[in-house]
Amino acid sequence: MVFMETNGLIWKFYRFSEIVMKIAIFQILWIALTLMGGIILGLMPATVGLFTAIRKWRMGNEQFRSLVKVYWITFRKEFWKANTIGFVLFFIGFLIYLNFSIIRFTNGFMHLLLFIFIITLSILFLILLLYVIPVFVHFEFKLQQYLTMSLLLGISFPFHTMLLAFGYYILFRLFLRVPGLIPFFSVSVVAFFTMWVSMNIFHTMENKVRETSNFKFSGLNLFFHKKTLPSENQTKEV
Repeated sequence: MVFMETNGLIWKFYRFSEIVMKIAIFQILWIALTLMGGIILGLMPATVGLFTAIRKWRMGNEQFRSLVKVYWITFRKEFWKANTIGFVLFFIGFLIYLNFSIIRFTNGFMHLLLFIFIITLSILFLILLLYVIPVFVHFEFKLQQYLTMSLLLGISFPFHTMLLAFGYYILFRLFLRVPGLIPFFSVSVVAFFTMWVSMNIFHTMENKVRETSNFKFSGLNLFFHKKTLPSENQTKEV
């Protein structure tokens, strides 16, 4: 009995160590691919590759070689599309920043009205940032649909959105206390946590669609258009 319990603990420790190793290597790959793209052009494709690999991992593919191949091929295949989304997000964020700068020159009721408007836009933008990459790697949409669906998910699932925000705060405090973790676990842990929460939302929405008798005529049928990247098909041969 004691022997079986010991084996069970050893197996759990081995599984935990394997997960930690994968997350650390994913982080190193993210840094390497970001640098390979010259940082500015490499940031979004590397992040999309990271989220795609974690998505495959969450879907049951635990073969490390296969996950790395997904990571690399996604980085190449989605390079310009990921950068397009990155530039759109940067442009939106820059416009919000400009509005914050302009509001200083207003006063009275107009100042209050603009302040509330910009704060609302800022909150919506933060929600967009939370979900846009998980939506991008999981579904096949047009550019505008990625943005609208990300906002729709964040607003429709406030508990999950608050869970993400709270989780980010906890991770932020952890990395502040133990800065040695940042080079090996910061981005990859955030990506893993984000995909875990996001995929719970995706599964919930897909189950609701299946329960709807007229789902073919419902806008929710978009959730059945899952993204099947070329990288996923190629990894089946690994």
